[in-house]
Amino acid sequence: MLVQSTRPLLTNEDRLEKNAYIKQIGIAYWMKLIREGVPKTDARAIAAAIAKYDVAKRLPSLEQRALIVRYSPLICRAQLWRTSLLLT
Repeated sequence: MLVQSTRPLLTNEDRLEKNAYIKQIGIAYWMKLIREGVPKTDARAIAAAIAKYDVAKRLPSLEQRALIVRYSPLICRAQLWRTSLLLT
């Protein structure tokens, strides 16, 4: 039996556009996190996770989740907290 995916098919152009948008907002999120005192390398991973969550509804990896928990007060202060970000 063949099962069809419920995901809409994206063209290569759509995928590139989506990735460019994720990168664009990720940079903005990274700058907000840096301003709040998150170390640059950790801010990069957190910003990428939140941007991917916002655009593609992709949940963060275990490493990213650990960073999000660790820096949650600063993420809140940067106004980047997403209530369902850490749900599985």
